[in-house]
Amino acid sequence: MRKIEWHFWTIGQYREEEKWLNKKAQEGLALVSAFAVRYEFEPCTPGEYTYKIVFTDHMPGTEGRKDFEEFLSENGIEEVGRFHRWAYYRKKNDGTPFEMFNTTSEELAHANKIKNLASVLVTIMAITFVAELFAFLHSPLALSPVIIFVTAVLVFTSKVYKDCKLLVKQLEQESRLFE
Repeated sequence: MRKIEWHFWTIGQYREEEKWLNKKAQEGLALVSAFAVRYEFEPCTPGEYTYKIVFTDHMPGTEGRKDFEEFLSENGIEEVGRFHRWAYYRKKNDGTPFEMFNTTSEELAHANKIKNLASVLVTIMAITFVAELFAFLHSPLALSPVIIFVTAVLVFTSKVYKDCKLLVKQLEQESRLFE
């Protein structure tokens, strides 16, 4: 019987999310679908799968994405969830490590890509917040729900950016250890 769980992670917490998914697999629950905060699991042999999460380089439907997916498929890796460029992958646990990055430096570049996206989102939301604040000061009653919404989104995107920045810092420390 399938089981649905709801859990919130930011993109800067993908390592923690992977650990959680792999713990679920060790408990005998295989991820079969993931979208935003919704995760669908089905029973499996404990430890049957290993999971990785990647912010892919290519947009869905592009030639580069198709080549990447073909490469993964040839290596026994299947996609079990996707939201735009954010993808969840699993591989049958054959005793060999399942890594999406060859080096810590590669993962650091991946984390920086995520951090840069979060930075753009924070900047856009900050500009929107300032614009809405000026509009709110001009006509407070008409725009109060909008300013509340924009404030909430700005706080959320700031949290995402903070998580991404922390992730990059951790990876930089790991990179220095392994070099």
